Amino acid sequence: MKQTLVYIPHFLFEGPLFWSWVVAGLAILAFLCWRFGKKEALSFLPVYVVIGLLIRFVLPALEVTDISATDPPNEEPAGLAIRGYGLMMLLALVAGLGLTMIRAKKIGIHPDRILSFAFWLVISGIVGARLFYVIQKWDQFSDAGSLWQLLSAIANMTQGGLVVYGSIIGGVIGGGLYLWRTGLPVFRVADLSAPGMALGLAIGRIGCLLNGCCYGGTCEVEQIALHFPAGSPPYLRQLETGELLGITPRPANPQPARQRTAQTVDANSLAARHGIASGESYRVDFPADKVFRAIKVRQLNFDANVLVDSDGKNIAIPISELPSVSIGVYPAQLISALNAALLAAVLWFYFPFRLRDGHVFALMLILYAITRFLLEFIRTDELGVFGTPFTISQWVSMLMMVVGFAMFALLNRYSPARPAATE
Repeated sequence: MKQTLVYIPHFLFEGPLFWSWVVAGLAILAFLCWRFGKKEALSFLPVYVVIGLLIRFVLPALEVTDISATDPPNEEPAGLAIRGYGLMMLLALVAGLGLTMIRAKKIGIHPDRILSFAFWLVISGIVGARLFYVIQKWDQFSDAGSLWQLLSAIANMTQGGLVVYGSIIGGVIGGGLYLWRTGLPVFRVADLSAPGMALGLAIGRIGCLLNGCCYGGTCEVEQIALHFPAGSPPYLRQLETGELLGITPRPANPQPARQRTAQTVDANSLAARHGIASGESYRVDFPADKVFRAIKVRQLNFDANVLVDSDGKNIAIPISELPSVSIGVYPAQLISALNAALLAAVLWFYFPFRLRDGHVFALMLILYAITRFLLEFIRTDELGVFGTPFTISQWVSMLMMVVGFAMFALLNRYSPARPAATE
């Protein structure tokens, strides 16, 4: 896991970056005017102004803060973070689009049309992926405060928060509307896009690994288990459930959120040493992830405790006593990435042999739905819904599987057969 790859230093946003762009932009304007004339230089002027405004006002607002070593500790600007998750999303977009454009010419579709289609596909896919996540995790947004704070929280995607099924639904709606308006063959372009979508998903799952999201459940096989650092999503989740303290919570939990009952307590664990026993009801509260990283990773020394309310006993466990890494979990992100890469290969090689336009896209829906349904069993970042053990993603998987098979049946009945493979 590596959420932040590098920081663009804070001091650059205090003036050097902006004035560097002013000088460089004026040089570009002068060159364009000399080489191509005033008209070409004036066409660059809006771009020059927009980039300058972004550097001066927008980028500084996106800077992150970090815990300082002062007493008492405070937060200081750390700079603009280049996130591993965001970089992988960018690489996923480039790779998926490149794979699609490689084959576009071969089937008589100009790559420029694919670029326009991809723009609407990506925008609607990101909106759908974020809305699906917000709906799924609404409890994390409902207490945002004002409407502006809620909208800011929804728009903040720097550390993940995109759901694959939401991106597929949003992409189908946005991309479908674009194809309908432009008159491009819908099912042929859908088939063309399917391998690239799967490849993008494979790379995107590496971003999930760097971010620490979409993690698996506890893994007993140490050879394949992943251990995430203090402050990471799986670490904090295990702390919230008490697993990191040595507590095994009861699976069935009719009690209020975050209030659990200890099924067993490891005799040699932190929980046992602090007097927590089997059968007790407990709740774990802890500081934010930044504090954990400051104490456990950066080794800053200031007081902060994990508070456990166990049947009326208020227990304070110093963060310094906690493990430095999480309990080993299944490498769900890597398995998902491998699954998506194999799916991309299957769709790519099946494309020339499809019997009807639309078969490749339908096959993607079916195969991804089946594998995603199974992969959910090793993930613990989502809980069952509708009174069942199945997560929302598993319910959507079942629906998508039905849609895929129905699409196959309808295409076979109403769509004309394709000639023998020539592509």
